Amino acid sequence: MMPCNAFAALLAIGAALGCPAAAAETYPARTVQFIVPFAPGGGADVSQRAFNKYAEALVKHPLPIINKPGAAGVTGWAELVRQKPDGYTLTVLTPPFNILPALVKPKQTGYKLDQLKNICIYAVVPDVLVVREDGPFKTLDDFVKFARANPKKVKTANTGTLGADFMTTLLIENATGIDTTQVPFNSGALALQGTLAGTTDAFVASTLYAVSQKGTLRTLAVASPTRDPMIPDVPTFKELGYDVISERYRVLGGPAGMPTEVVDYWANICRQVTDNPGFRDEMLKLGQPVAYRGPADSDRELAKMTADLHAVIVKNKLAE
Repeated sequence: MMPCNAFAALLAIGAALGCPAAAAETYPARTVQFIVPFAPGGGADVSQRAFNKYAEALVKHPLPIINKPGAAGVTGWAELVRQKPDGYTLTVLTPPFNILPALVKPKQTGYKLDQLKNICIYAVVPDVLVVREDGPFKTLDDFVKFARANPKKVKTANTGTLGADFMTTLLIENATGIDTTQVPFNSGALALQGTLAGTTDAFVASTLYAVSQKGTLRTLAVASPTRDPMIPDVPTFKELGYDVISERYRVLGGPAGMPTEVVDYWANICRQVTDNPGFRDEMLKLGQPVAYRGPADSDRELAKMTADLHAVIVKNKLAE
């Protein structure tokens, strides 16, 4: 049997010569793939492609996108949790979209929330309540007063029952004491058309709509802690006396169980990418303002979102 000191000497020689069998692998040593659980061209897809473009210059390896759409993201995230947690398969998480299915339909979702690891938040897109510019509601107070006096008469558009828009509308209803009739559409574009056509009276959407449809839509309030720089003239719900915080996140994530050094590596990459003026400008053009949160802060914010959503689900008896 070879003496230990001789074996150690061989390892040292091999490492010095660049022998892969002898030298320890430095992460990442090869391509890291990213599962995007939505079709190409959507908000999550374009944001992750922008992120990866700037990250590749730092990582020095290709970062290909693998689109796995289906079931509003569930198909891709269920695939993610089946991967080895070695840091070579990551994803974009889009809370609350990845949270809601696990809370509402836990037996059908294909993953549990503790199987997903948040590495960093890199963008935050607040929700807004919008109405037609030429409609009867000029302020949130107008909207709330009418809805209180006329239960179920106000029709609010969403992009699917039990989805993010549906849940935010419930948050608004619970905070303001109103009761609307929610009307589901198959997409944000169709929900927008319904509101503009007068089929529905209001629409809970992201700030993307507030910006792109300015002049045809009036934004009554934004569901962020402070005013959004993209729509600085729009008050927050909190300013108007209602505790409604509802934001959509872009989160770099992976399967639970990844080594700490892998999580720390990507948190550092995330910090550098979000500090890059080019990335910030590109994301602003996409309507997805950059906002960095590290692993601990991401976990804290998303745990609060999960608790808030769970409370709404329990109150409204939505879980199966």
